[in-house]
Amino acid sequence: MIKHVDNPVLEVHDLTVSYDRKPVLWDIDLTLPAGKLIGIVGPNGAGKSTLIKSVMGLTPNSSGYVKLFDKDLKQVRDRISYVPQRESVDWDFPASALDVVLMGRYGKLGLFKRPRKADRDIALDSLQKVGMDAYAGRQISQLSGGQQQRVFLARALAQQADLYFMDEPFAGVDAATEKAIIEILREMSAKGNTVIVVHHDLQSVTQYFDWVILLNMRLVGSGPTSEVFTTELLQETYGGKLTLLSDVGDLIRRERFPNREQFDKAQKPK
Repeated sequence: MIKHVDNPVLEVHDLTVSYDRKPVLWDIDLTLPAGKLIGIVGPNGAGKSTLIKSVMGLTPNSSGYVKLFDKDLKQVRDRISYVPQRESVDWDFPASALDVVLMGRYGKLGLFKRPRKADRDIALDSLQKVGMDAYAGRQISQLSGGQQQRVFLARALAQQADLYFMDEPFAGVDAATEKAIIEILREMSAKGNTVIVVHHDLQSVTQYFDWVILLNMRLVGSGPTSEVFTTELLQETYGGKLTLLSDVGDLIRRERFPNREQFDKAQKPK
């Protein structure tokens, strides 16, 4: 099932992306609504991160085109924020948490302009929202993985964008950090922002996302989570790669997907 929407925040048409002439994404065609929390789900190597990078102009397309807010990327780049995978960042770069978050303001400053007090206030407020204001002066390399991820989220918040792309924001973080991040993402979408998240944990999809994209090199499904996140489409997306498919199907049928906090609690010895 692939649902198309009127006045989409993102349009992708006939998109194919290849590395060394080998297709990674094949003939992707979708439209996404504004103001939703959207998950991109699929097996490893399915092209989830590539889809985001392609939309952001970070990897060349073999064919097709992308429109954001019905415009080309270069016309609306200041309205878009991108949070890459934490593993792709050089965390030894000598910068404090506040410095990193202030980088999110540079797109608003213009060429050669220095951050003003107002920009610094926005950066500090963003750190406070993710619970990292006490670490503003700490070197980014001295923070834990979960703390680094929160700082990255604060940088995205400081950009004050309309559309956010986040590549595996929950990877390598503890349950408390994951809960804090998803609450912030929900607040963002409630305010009309669109948040698109590459996600790998099937058990939390129904709790987290309004809309889901099922991807395995080609588009299997895109639409409201309740309509698209089905056993049949998951089977088509994962095939034999999903060893727990029968368990996932049982959970869907019973509509009792536990969130991570409930799952962790259930695993603790009495």
